[in-house]
Amino acid sequence: MPELALLDESVLVQYMAGDDGARTLIDKLLAGEVSLALTAFTALHLWSHYVSDRKAEMHMSALIRFIEQIPLTGDVAKIAGSIHARNRPDVPDEHGEIRLAELKAVNATTALETGMPIYSRDVDWYEGLGCQVLSY
Repeated sequence: MPELALLDESVLVQYMAGDDGARTLIDKLLAGEVSLALTAFTALHLWSHYVSDRKAEMHMSALIRFIEQIPLTGDVAKIAGSIHARNRPDVPDEHGEIRLAELKAVNATTALETGMPIYSRDVDWYEGLGCQVLSY
């Protein structure tokens, strides 16, 4: 079985938008060539911002069945909160940037705590925190 790798939220968002790289990665998942995981916080983010109708919900629900879900623990929340506080964007919350920064902090902490590489196109940010980043 392939090594487990974490998904940044952007992979599934871009997959839903038809991105070729994201589609190739998900095709590899469905073929059993890669094993992927996402955090519970990523699932929350996807459902609250990108699963807007029944068709999208059915599609994402079917896809998520093939992706391991990582729970958010208290320890991960504390470390992610510290990362977020150090890297907080200087923009009002109504732009959603702070919530996205919190999500990325949870993803980075989960990758660091589990030793999993993370699929993302935000390579510099994740590598700056010490994460191993995989491109797609």
